[in-house]
Amino acid sequence: MNSFKTNLIPTDVDQALRISEMFAKSDLVPDSYKNKPANIFLAVSAGASLGLAPFQAMQNIAVINGKPSVWGDALLAMVRNDKRCLSVKETIDGEGRARTATCKVSRLASDGSTELIESSFSMGQAQSANLLNRPPWKNYPDRMLQMRARGFALRDAFADVIGGLITGEEAQDFPVPKDAVQELEKDPRFNKDARSIDDIVNELTPPEEPKIELQWALNIPGKDPLKVGNKNDFVLEYKHYMELINRSKMWDFQTKQKKYAELKTNNMEMLEQLREADFGLIEEIEMDEGRLFDAENSTNS
Repeated sequence: MNSFKTNLIPTDVDQALRISEMFAKSDLVPDSYKNKPANIFLAVSAGASLGLAPFQAMQNIAVINGKPSVWGDALLAMVRNDKRCLSVKETIDGEGRARTATCKVSRLASDGSTELIESSFSMGQAQSANLLNRPPWKNYPDRMLQMRARGFALRDAFADVIGGLITGEEAQDFPVPKDAVQELEKDPRFNKDARSIDDIVNELTPPEEPKIELQWALNIPGKDPLKVGNKNDFVLEYKHYMELINRSKMWDFQTKQKKYAELKTNNMEMLEQLREADFGLIEEIEMDEGRLFDAENSTNS
């Protein structure tokens, strides 16, 4: 039996880019995405935030009249996939201007009760909004009524799931001033076809912070700072002075502890810098510190 089963869900930008480039070459993707990996990348990214697999995102996410939207059937699937959705019931009744589509959504509330959200949309409302002269309304009036009622009800009932998206069918009805469209087309930031994947990734990636050259110096009590070239040299010099304090025959153990405490206090800033730069090296110092200057270890040795 074939065990291959995957939704190709990208977990980072690199995976989304590879999926986008692969899908762009396929004959199975919608025509609007063929040979357009940048468009696919945006759809896949938007779909990931909604829990849609890449192929689902390309089939169901569209930017219509400048508005990101999801086709009504995908919106319904997203809501029904939520465990709080108890039922979605749709009806169409009446004739002429009174013909009305209704969508009733039952949702489980946080207190365990059932919430009922209902929305309707009629041919009279469509006529008042000057929608009936548009091709989809002329050809599929019942379907458009259904999508309007569904979109309103699902947004009211599951705004947390949908994230503010509208149905693609509703987005088609929004008029866009020609001047606004022309201005957007002139701006490459809003023209996905004029942008490469690298451009999009660069916009999504925060700028790198300027690298700061770290300075290293060992601060010996009573002496001038001893400048060293790098973190490894600092650790060597620091551990060297730890050994000098430990081997001194003039001091008892308590005095050695005090002398080392002075050395550590004078180099506290350097030690914090080392902790951020290389945690492994700071662990080496702390192990030697416990071995040489911990009272219990000294007694056992």
